Amino acid sequence: MKITIVAFDLWGFNKKIAEHLIDNGHEVTFLDLNSIKYIYKSTWHRIGNFLSKVFLGKNIKKDYRNRTLIKMIADLPKQDHVLIVNPSLFRKDILALLREKTNQFIAYNYDSLARIPLPENHNTLFNKIFSFDINDVSSNNELSLLTNYIYLDKNINENPKNKAFMILSKSLEREIILSKIADIFDKKNLNYEFIVANPATKKVNKKIHLTEQHVKLDIVVEKMKDAEILIDLVRQNQTGLSFRIFEAMALNKKIITNNQTIKQYDFYNEHNILVINNENFTIPDSFLNSKYQPLPEDLYKKYTLENWVAVAFNF
Repeated sequence: MKITIVAFDLWGFNKKIAEHLIDNGHEVTFLDLNSIKYIYKSTWHRIGNFLSKVFLGKNIKKDYRNRTLIKMIADLPKQDHVLIVNPSLFRKDILALLREKTNQFIAYNYDSLARIPLPENHNTLFNKIFSFDINDVSSNNELSLLTNYIYLDKNINENPKNKAFMILSKSLEREIILSKIADIFDKKNLNYEFIVANPATKKVNKKIHLTEQHVKLDIVVEKMKDAEILIDLVRQNQTGLSFRIFEAMALNKKIITNNQTIKQYDFYNEHNILVINNENFTIPDSFLNSKYQPLPEDLYKKYTLENWVAVAFNF
């Protein structure tokens, strides 16, 4: 089949879908808006774009990306399926062009509707709309639930050096919670590696590493392998499961999370998953010292990329 995937793929998760489809014999076009790079001619050119954004509401870099994407879409032959991730990140004219390229236009919302709503004309635009947010699905019969997926091969490190690992990007609320977790680990004399990229505040536990750099996914994976527990802190209004949950499944890692909805899923096991609130919480020694309990194989397969693709494209 001819399949096109359109996304703003900052971390590289959507590329995993494309690679899986290619490995299974499909003809895949992956249009990643994040990979379309605009090169400034000079420092003054960069400053000019900043002033244009502020005073004219025009972003030269964004316009270039959209023009390039439109040309790529125009060159596409008719497709059996087109999948777009977070469609509201894309202009209406781009969505209309993609609609013309297929009879099966599929949307996947990898965020809550409170943060990223669907396009106004979604009823007529898409053949199928999936969402990873269980609350959005329960309150909107236009959506079908499709969680994120296990993209990693099973890999078990029997001797990780850290008790826990976490990386998050700018989010004041989550940074405060992570700092509280770090304080608890310090009192228990436990090793951990916590990273905050582009932090909202520097008033956090001094052992938390603050960086202005983007940390690549392959580096993050290696750091996750070297920890017993992964920390998962969701933003306000998010009830969908992050990729951290599914990375933990592949790596046999326990999870500490503030996502209360995880208790609604069939894989939930209190021995593997500690659910905390955002204010007052404890991390019991019984959880910290217990062993991970592997999922039954049939339950594990339900959350693999292979099954995700089968559901999304109705294979």
